[in-house]
Amino acid sequence: MNYKDTLMWKEISETPRILNEIQDVNRDAMNKLVSAIKAGNATNFVAAARGTSDHALIYFKYLLEITSNYTVGLSAPSVITLYKGKINYSNSIVIGCSQSGKAADVLEVIRKGNEQGAITIAVTNDTESPLAKEAKFHLFCNCKEEKSVAATKTFSAQLYLLAWLASELSGNKDDLAWLKNLGKEITNIIPQIDELTTKYADKFKSMKSGFVLSRGITYAIALEATLKLQETCYIQMKGYPGSDFYHGPMAMVSEETPVIIYCAKNNGDEEMQSIVRADQMKCVEKMISLGAPVLLVTNDCVLTGKSPRCSDALINFSAPEEIMMFAFALFAQMFACKISCGIGNNPDEPRALKKVTITK
Repeated sequence: MNYKDTLMWKEISETPRILNEIQDVNRDAMNKLVSAIKAGNATNFVAAARGTSDHALIYFKYLLEITSNYTVGLSAPSVITLYKGKINYSNSIVIGCSQSGKAADVLEVIRKGNEQGAITIAVTNDTESPLAKEAKFHLFCNCKEEKSVAATKTFSAQLYLLAWLASELSGNKDDLAWLKNLGKEITNIIPQIDELTTKYADKFKSMKSGFVLSRGITYAIALEATLKLQETCYIQMKGYPGSDFYHGPMAMVSEETPVIIYCAKNNGDEEMQSIVRADQMKCVEKMISLGAPVLLVTNDCVLTGKSPRCSDALINFSAPEEIMMFAFALFAQMFACKISCGIGNNPDEPRALKKVTITK
């Protein structure tokens, strides 16, 4: 199967258009939401989601906590749905993410928030979905129907809406400027990512297991890239933050376990850049020393060229970490789609999976 004929590839290719249009569709809702949050006293978000949507919220947690005085706690929906817990959301802002808007357990978290007078937010791709109608505020992915089982364009849309919300709450004008032009910027780098993923999908398509690492703002891509390889290629992958990987899981690394590492160039001051880069280099060099085939995905040329065992996927994109996340998402999606087709799978119809998963 040619990857260009898949729904997954066609939907990935819609990403620039979606990012170009998403602010116009959501501007009024975003303005009202930000005003409501700033007018209230709550400074803690409770975030509920599953799968890809949960990964988007992990990105939101890092970004918002780094740039503002808000905190983000990740909800365990079964506390409500299975255990009938007595949790109190009245002093929180409750946000639920679900591409379909039909996640039953996330819906119950939003309902609990409404009952207790919290500000509630839904991020979905369906304005008529139960979640969109239940929440007091709705941010709309505006992706049209996503038919491939693997979420791609909706993940990028969720990242965008959450980055936009974080930037509005923190007053980060630099990120707001980046987001305004992001569709155009993504269009410019897609040919690079397409070329790199073709090259390395062919090189790594025979892997049976492995690890995906990242850290900080982009940690969520380790989880999302893992999920894409699991569901479309049936490869036994596991995602970790680089810091946690040293606490036990690293013992499983060998010449038979490729390690994919996503490292974004830090945009902080000189001291912070030095600290982050040293940490990233330590991780890359350690995996190489263990004999693992390494695929390094980065926009920092200083990290590349370390070893013949390290395949460098250098993306020339001078964006801050939080914006580089969008390039990483495209890389992960294209990489998985090409490997899936390369090994004879159909990424649009993974075995045992459906587009909408209902958990309670």
